[in-house]
Amino acid sequence: MSSMVWRCLGLWFVCLSAQAAVWQGLYRAGAEVNSFQPCPGNLVYWLDGSNDVALSLREYVLKHTVRPYQPIYVELVGELRGKQRTGSAAGYDDVLQLQSVEAISLQLPEICQQLPPEG
Repeated sequence: MSSMVWRCLGLWFVCLSAQAAVWQGLYRAGAEVNSFQPCPGNLVYWLDGSNDVALSLREYVLKHTVRPYQPIYVELVGELRGKQRTGSAAGYDDVLQLQSVEAISLQLPEICQQLPPEG
């Protein structure tokens, strides 16, 4: 399935299709944590880690961060799947199904440095 990309000016995502979007924000990985927090925003999503892309992202972050749960800046293509009522994702606002990682950086942009801590 091919998608066209349209930039939505002034918003923190780019429209790809009715479901998928490009998200910019903070990713955190650790024991029972696999989360994404959009910049700007107050919601925190569980990042579905069941595909190879998500597993590779988690592995990269755990290898390259200095401390557990250290936030890193990412730009992701993904789709919200709905709030889960059970399991690890139950405590999060929604589940984000990861499709691809477009950018990753240990340097946090100014807009992301102002986010409240997760939780």
